[in-house]
Amino acid sequence: MEKKRIESEMRELEIKIHYHFNDISWLAKAMGSIKIPVPGQGKNGSEYSNEGLATVGDTILKSVIADKFYREGIRTKGEITIKKNGIEDNATMHDVMINEGLIDYSYNDLHFFKDPNIPDHEQVVHKAHDPYIEAMVGAVYYDSGNYDTTKRWILKWLLPLLEKYK
Repeated sequence: MEKKRIESEMRELEIKIHYHFNDISWLAKAMGSIKIPVPGQGKNGSEYSNEGLATVGDTILKSVIADKFYREGIRTKGEITIKKNGIEDNATMHDVMINEGLIDYSYNDLHFFKDPNIPDHEQVVHKAHDPYIEAMVGAVYYDSGNYDTTKRWILKWLLPLLEKYK
């Protein structure tokens, strides 16, 4: 995959997600679904290149959502968990990716998801739990360098979408 095309597609995507990246490579890392070898870990000794970033993003997303509910007066662990799980579950994030056209910007070594006529064996990863949204959260966090900017972006742009599709 050409770096020039990846950068161009990521610049287009940053407009859609309402966040301007200082270093666009963070968004490219989030949207890449390239298999990398990790001996002794992952499925068949490998994982996707964006899964580490998604793990960080998932933790931040859960924290922001839980904090929002607590500040709104939802005080018990059970209530927070139930309400949070209804918003940031895998199916909801998948729906956001599909219905908002964000999945089109995911890519592998050969293709973007939106490219036409991709042979089955060259398809971009696309399953019930796409780690792309979580990886985007991680990308915003590392690009901005702080939690507060990431939190504001989640509350202003991402959370309304998650609530829309829950």
